[in-house]
Amino acid sequence: MEIRELTTNEELRTAFPLMASLRDRIRPDSFLAEVRRQQVEGYRLFGGFDGGHLICLAGVRRSHTLARGEHLFVDDLVTLEKERGRGRGARMIAWLAERARAEGLPRIYLDSRATAKGFYEKQGFTMLTSIPCWRSTADD
Repeated sequence: MEIRELTTNEELRTAFPLMASLRDRIRPDSFLAEVRRQQVEGYRLFGGFDGGHLICLAGVRRSHTLARGEHLFVDDLVTLEKERGRGRGARMIAWLAERARAEGLPRIYLDSRATAKGFYEKQGFTMLTSIPCWRSTADD
C-alpha cells in the first residue's frame, strides 16, 4: 500500500465517500471547506492507495496537551469495507508511528469506538479509562 498526503482539492473531494463511511455528519458540499478549516489547525489527511485506488484514510494532527504532552492525534482512521481485515489499517498505523517517531513525538493517541477496541489493542494501543462525552450548547 502506497501512503501519501492528500493536498489538492480534487484529492480531498475524492476522499469524501470513504470518509463519509466513518463520519456520517459530513456532507459533500461542505467537506472540502471543513478539511481546509482543520488544516489551518494542523490537520493532515493521508491516503493509502493500492493500484491507484484509495483504500484507507488517516486524518491526523500534531498536538500538545497538559495531560498528554507532545503527541500525534489520530482524528480519523477508516479503511474501505471490502479491504478490511487485510492489514491496511495496521499498515497505516505503523506508517503513522514511523512518522511520529521521526518527528520526535513519543506517542499516538486517538478516541476509539468500542467496536474497534480489539483492532487498536492489536496495534499496541493501551486503552485508557476516560470516556469522551459532549453536550449541546443549544440547551441553555
